[in-house]
Amino acid sequence: MAEIFSKIIVVITVFYAVRFLYNKLSNNKSNKEKPFPNKKKQIKRDLPYDDEAIKWCANFLSLDKPELEEIFHDGVYYMYDRFRIKKRSGGHRGIARPYKKLMSIQKTIYNRILSQVNIHPAATGFRKGISIIDNAKQHLGKDDIIKTDIVNFFYSIQQDSVEKAFEKIGYPGNISKVLAELCCLNNTLPQGAPTSPALSNIISYEMDKKFAVLSYQHGLIYTRYADDLTFSGNNINPGFLLPAIKKIVNEEGFAVKLKKTRYINRRKRKIITGISISSGKKLTIPKAKKREIRKNVYFILTKGLVEHQKYIKSKDPVYLKRLICYLSFWKMVEPENKYVINSIASLKKIQAKNLPE
Repeated sequence: MAEIFSKIIVVITVFYAVRFLYNKLSNNKSNKEKPFPNKKKQIKRDLPYDDEAIKWCANFLSLDKPELEEIFHDGVYYMYDRFRIKKRSGGHRGIARPYKKLMSIQKTIYNRILSQVNIHPAATGFRKGISIIDNAKQHLGKDDIIKTDIVNFFYSIQQDSVEKAFEKIGYPGNISKVLAELCCLNNTLPQGAPTSPALSNIISYEMDKKFAVLSYQHGLIYTRYADDLTFSGNNINPGFLLPAIKKIVNEEGFAVKLKKTRYINRRKRKIITGISISSGKKLTIPKAKKREIRKNVYFILTKGLVEHQKYIKSKDPVYLKRLICYLSFWKMVEPENKYVINSIASLKKIQAKNLPE
């Protein structure tokens, strides 16, 4: 009897030892998978904001005051999902997308404040009813073009600039500080927040104005699509214009991306934000891109989607959707193109057959 009892004790001891190790390993794995530390373990911070500003902003955003205070106590930092996406030019772009609660707050700020603010006409990105087609169309028929990019456009815009933007709109300093905190991450504009595009346009107004004046003085056309700057005209003097562009960009707290700076004269093909204006008369998709799309569409229609993806070694689960999206973009540029219209219809039939039941 004593022998049986001792065996039972051993079994129970082993069971609890295994259970303890399993729980410990599970907790370690769980902690590794969490993108951020547990909010509940964070030390509560003193609020650096005026109590009346918190109260006013909570009311404006349809929140309870303690609800807004809790966001600042725990830290706006913990209200973002961070991930990276591949860039067409290589490398990755960091995205910070707000979680549901902060997303709702930022959408309210956008709808009730930012969407009402006038931005410079030269800014063609992130504007309702205006697209990259409108951006490219303005440069049709010009002999020479200068294109350049701004380095880390969103992340170059600091939180104090966002505060000043709200103050210029008409909000007191204490309220502007609270609104800026709700729109920023790590002291900059996060790429992925619904407020960031509008704020970038508002804050870039002075830069756009300076470039518009410069362009007018030298008979040029200037447009900006997000961080893409384009200048076009006849007989551009790059030796003068490039340093002038760099100077204005630096004055506004940005930096020019030198490796993406191009001077394109009349003898070279001209592509602006993915659209060719080389003909000088109409907008088209670049020839190389057309050939690539035509080839992919042909093999899907003749060999089947599965076989085609095997051949090109693609495991992209939304490959067909991406191809249809680019065809739709092509149709937006060339709305009367029958090949594009027919290809979209054919691929959508295949897409419908491949949808899970």
